[in-house]
Amino acid sequence: MTGLSSNGDSVSEGELAAASAQYEFVLDSDLPSLRASDQWWNEDVHKRRLHEGSDKALAWLEPFAPVSLVQALPLQSARTEWGPMQAAAIAKELRAVIRERRKAKQPHDELLRALYGACLLADFVKALRFEYVQPHQLARFVDIRAVQSTDLHYPAIGYQAVEALGKTDIKWLVAAFGEPAEHRPVAQALAPLIQGAVSRYCWEELRSSSSYGNDRADMQKWLAWQVGIRLQIEKDDAGRASDRLARFERDKIAVESLPQAWAATRQSFVVADLETTGLDSAVDDIIEFAAVRVSPQGAVLAEFAALVNIGRPVPPFIVGLTGISDADLQREGQALVDALDAFLLFVGAAPVFFHNAPFDQGFVNRACQSTNRKLANPVYDTLVMARAVWPDAESLKLRDLAWRVGAPEPTHRALSDARATLAVLLAARDAKGVDAPG
Repeated sequence: MTGLSSNGDSVSEGELAAASAQYEFVLDSDLPSLRASDQWWNEDVHKRRLHEGSDKALAWLEPFAPVSLVQALPLQSARTEWGPMQAAAIAKELRAVIRERRKAKQPHDELLRALYGACLLADFVKALRFEYVQPHQLARFVDIRAVQSTDLHYPAIGYQAVEALGKTDIKWLVAAFGEPAEHRPVAQALAPLIQGAVSRYCWEELRSSSSYGNDRADMQKWLAWQVGIRLQIEKDDAGRASDRLARFERDKIAVESLPQAWAATRQSFVVADLETTGLDSAVDDIIEFAAVRVSPQGAVLAEFAALVNIGRPVPPFIVGLTGISDADLQREGQALVDALDAFLLFVGAAPVFFHNAPFDQGFVNRACQSTNRKLANPVYDTLVMARAVWPDAESLKLRDLAWRVGAPEPTHRALSDARATLAVLLAARDAKGVDAPG
């Protein structure tokens, strides 16, 4: 679910300058591009290595945890195409191994160090951001030499500011290695790595842009444009006060339907997501449908994705956010009526789950109205279900919930986001204690 609109107040120059100040380091650090061999992690290279069964498939782990140790353990999360983006799930699997070793009274100090490294890696990935650019996109701009020269050990960084560490993890670490000399925020301790990656990304993007030159002044303008988009989105979101009452009523209805929503997961169901050109279903368009059909036990039975040729340019911000270009839609996109028919055929009569369902439902309903179709299925909102299960959650955004449950981060493509929504839904169902049919 993505989009951009401009319904709120415009961003002032003062607000733009204040928000851009955090990227001052970029202006004076035009770092050279990295050779492939110097990249800490590259998604395409990683996928190829996994496919080929290369010994280097887990090389990205080495600064944080010994590759030989991980290779000797049945850690499935370390062997997925998401690599370091699965750090939280790797830590979860390590905890299980440590508990078994402790129960058997076997040595496990190396496992504790690996657990600490996995948690530190999880925090590093979380901090590896630039505006709406995701960690998996920035990771290839991280210099492996800089990672290897950074002290990533427990005594150097401590535990108080490592968010991914649990209370039991800390208890184990202190018992095994004592209190560290200091506790440093991860973003501070790893600032050179993060800033280096952000700087390389920004300068490469600037150099590839035909709208700017490539000097310091041009970078300042480019950064201001990037930050301005984010600030405008935030203002637009805040400016929707007139919708709050209607949203409250929708949420009230959604909460009242929670028993039916949980019950709907005990049969075959569908989790779906859309990508759009904006936030307003009255004027913006669907550019991608996706859905996942799921068994009552939570197994994926089938997947569906279709691009929509909207017949007009995709906004540049949406291209940058989703990676869906005009060329993609012209080459692979279907007419709206054909993509919608395929989506409705895939969904069938099953209950459908969206994250923030009113958004997606608004676009689907408008598409149905314009093509004389109808989505008559029961529709449920995983955002409301997550709020019921985790009332203490600081954020109910799909990205943050995926992080919470140890699922791969959504990438602003509809199928990826549908998969993340499914992971959140199944974790919420487990936490709720809703038993899947045997």
